[in-house]
Amino acid sequence: MPRPLPSPTFAALASELTRLHDAREAAIERTLDALESSHPPLAQLVLCCIGDRHRAARWLVMPQRAFAGRTACDMLADGDVEAVWDQVVYKQFGTVAAV
Repeated sequence: MPRPLPSPTFAALASELTRLHDAREAAIERTLDALESSHPPLAQLVLCCIGDRHRAARWLVMPQRAFAGRTACDMLADGDVEAVWDQVVYKQFGTVAAV
């Protein structure tokens, strides 16, 4: 019979949470890099509409109502670049441009 693992310490948990947070932040920043290499015009529009790199990268990983709670990154992973384009254009120019 296997022995139960000892309970982790708060120090170990805090350290692990910090490591996971840092890894998540690095992954978020890489989403914009990936967009710039795979779809440069879309990346440029996202940067233009959102403002700065940090906010643009965060927008890419935030669940969006327009994507039924999915993220732009999810949509791009599924190959639905057009939906992301549409949402960015809508965000920038409103309903008139989206029609």
